[in-house]
Formats: sequence, structure tokens, C-alpha cells
Amino acid sequence: MEPSPAALEVRKDETIPLREALSDGGVVGTLAYETTNGRITIAHLYVDPDQRHRGIASALARHALEDLSQSRAVVGIHCGFAVDYVQTHPEGNDIVDIGRPAFAATRTTRNTNSGR
Repeated sequence: MEPSPAALEVRKDETIPLREALSDGGVVGTLAYETTNGRITIAHLYVDPDQRHRGIASALARHALEDLSQSRAVVGIHCGFAVDYVQTHPEGNDIVDIGRPAFAATRTTRNTNSGR
């Protein structure tokens, strides 16, 4: 069950490379990214176990990719959930360089390549 849009807020921490998902005033999830030599990598996405399966990770990934697409940055991904999100939401594919070494092999990519 996904939280209502009013119940979930995603904010960008301007002091460190982090997005936070807030519900009822508390942080329930985070997405961390790194910028190295002008390249951005989504490194880690975490949602509190009690809050999982409510669309919070998807909201964090969507928010980060929408924001990063405005900067015209090329993004690599280490986080398996974020890789799966991009593969099932092609609107984010224009900024993600799937061929980059940061692109992690996930369940989706392994299943796609299993016949080879």
C-alpha cells in the first residue's frame, strides 16, 4: 500500500548528497549519491523495514532522477533497487548510462541475460 502524496515528502539535503523521505514528520528513507570528477552515482537507497512496500523507495528514486535530469548529468547506479526502478520506468533512461561500470547487475539484468 503506497502512502498518499500528502503523507510522504521527499527533500534534498543541500549540505550533503542525500535525499530523505519523510512521513509523519520522521525520516523513513534515504537515497545517497556521490559526485566524483563530474559524474554522479546513486550509491545507496534505504527504507526503514517497517515502511517498506509503500512506494517510498520508488518516490526517492523518481525524485532523484527527475532532479538529476534537470542538471543534464549522466548518472551511474550502484544501488540494485534504483537499477530495477530505471529498467521498469524508462522515462529515467535518458540520463542513466547503463553501460557504465557503476551500473550494478540486478535480478532484472540477470534474468534478461540468463539465456546467453
